[in-house]
Amino acid sequence: MKQEHNQSYTILDAEYQVIDEPETIGRGIQKGVIITALGLTALGLAALFFPVAAGIGFAFFITAGIFLSGISQIMIFFRTAKEQRNGWMLANGVLLVLVSGLNLAGALISPIGIPQMITTVSFLLGILTMSVGLNQITGILSEKGKTPGRGWALLSGVLNVLLSLLLFVNPILSWFALTTVWGIYLLAAAIALFCTLWSMRRSPHTSSSV
Repeated sequence: MKQEHNQSYTILDAEYQVIDEPETIGRGIQKGVIITALGLTALGLAALFFPVAAGIGFAFFITAGIFLSGISQIMIFFRTAKEQRNGWMLANGVLLVLVSGLNLAGALISPIGIPQMITTVSFLLGILTMSVGLNQITGILSEKGKTPGRGWALLSGVLNVLLSLLLFVNPILSWFALTTVWGIYLLAAAIALFCTLWSMRRSPHTSSSV
């Protein structure tokens, strides 16, 4: 037994503190899950009921992210030692800053710039999707024998290639269609989080004493 401030502490007091700590952590996790689920729900509903506004917002967000990525690549280039610098990194950073900066400026100055920005972002997304799809198809076809899930992987690659073709043919319409799909995906993710939280609350709290 130890005396401090005229109060006695025993092993039982330490045991109670160990048991209460997981409950506090559990409440914090639950609050974080609720906030995240509510945010996903708000974004999903906005994408479903206001696809135009949500699509424009997503395009602004992605273009701003590309602009910041270009700036970071330029900064990394100049902070790297001269003998280790990569000219392609500087060229890529400058290109990203120019393309995204011009698109952001055009979208903020005139309404005509907004469709141009969406077209650029949709075209870049199409290139990325095409690259992923072709890599999936070539990877599956190069494998020997039958591997588990080969058909699904091949189907995913074909769908990615078709999606990229749609983005190339009609970038603006495809972009807003993808915005609706993202809304459904965000709502599904929010529902999954709520179900996880509900199962966490139903499960009994177990604690062990030392």
